[in-house]
Amino acid sequence: MKKIILIQFLLLVALYSEARELRIGLFYANSPKRVTMNYNVGRYTFFSENKSYKTLSNKTDKIVFIAEGDKVTAYYNNKTIGTNTWFRLEKNSEQNSLTLTDGKTTRPYQGNFVVYSIKGKIKIVNEIAIDKYVEGVIKGEAGYGYELEYYKVQAVISRTYALHHQKHKNEGFDLCDHTHCQVYKGINDRSNISDAVNQTAEEVLVDSSLNYINTLFHSNCGGNTVTTDFVWSKRLPCMERVKDTFCLNSSQAKWKKTVSKSSWISFLAAETKKPTSYFSDKKLNFEQTERKEFYSVGNQNVRLVNIRQKYRLKSTYFSVYEIGNQIVLIGRGYGHGVGLCQEGGIVMSKTHSYRDILYFYYQDVSIMNISKVEYYRLF
Repeated sequence: MKKIILIQFLLLVALYSEARELRIGLFYANSPKRVTMNYNVGRYTFFSENKSYKTLSNKTDKIVFIAEGDKVTAYYNNKTIGTNTWFRLEKNSEQNSLTLTDGKTTRPYQGNFVVYSIKGKIKIVNEIAIDKYVEGVIKGEAGYGYELEYYKVQAVISRTYALHHQKHKNEGFDLCDHTHCQVYKGINDRSNISDAVNQTAEEVLVDSSLNYINTLFHSNCGGNTVTTDFVWSKRLPCMERVKDTFCLNSSQAKWKKTVSKSSWISFLAAETKKPTSYFSDKKLNFEQTERKEFYSVGNQNVRLVNIRQKYRLKSTYFSVYEIGNQIVLIGRGYGHGVGLCQEGGIVMSKTHSYRDILYFYYQDVSIMNISKVEYYRLF
């Protein structure tokens, strides 16, 4: 009996794996009122909550959607076809695609589409197979021109991130296409990215309790990664400090910025609730040979993340030098410094496997197939 149940479960897992999809909110940062869909490849069935329309199948076919409060008006080949709560376009095959534009961004996408409006803003949800989504994320987050092993790294962490984060459930989709979640740029046309995704199919990072980990990453750590509590309020597991020599000669490894001393002191006074006179006779110099959480002056401490936000710095990994009426910041790295250092991983990928890279930047984790994770969670 147990064997029969196991076989049935494995068959269900296989079917589920083939059908596993994510719902991605497109044009999230732009909040458009109008979106146009143009025919690209294949056939799309087009319908609303109360009516079916002509199938999209010709090169000249296009649909314009315009938000009207909490409803949407659709124009098919320049003719009004109705105002409804939602519209849906369903692909007839996996290779089907449409080209979407909101007037600022134009991109081809595969998968199904749902269109609705919230308070006069068009919402486009792209229902897409998870690995096609991962290809579009690698295109957006990593770009082109890197080693296959690095793309494998990005594939595993992007897939894991997508399953760990479901930030937009209350808006009708799982993830957005912007930096708030992961940058997703639709169809990928580079074979090495597709190869990386296919060769790591189903692979994710999990902790000892089989939870998908929060696979945070950044551009360059400047030689040291940092734990999450230095950046946010809570310390998360699996992302400990790492001394990283691989990224030190990369493009984002060093930076410099100068601000006025008066601005610096005014900011410190506001942060500490001290008068500016308190800082007039204090040494403002600050050395950071290894990453710290606070900038210290006198007996006052200011979180480095607050300084970074105020002066739009590349990172919190900087030293401070008072030179006359100027404050010179000599910094390292780009980004929050937690988890994978992308530029370090890129250098590592020339001599290391993607598994070596993942285990270097994330600690106490395992690389497992999604189907196995779901199976073991049953017990």
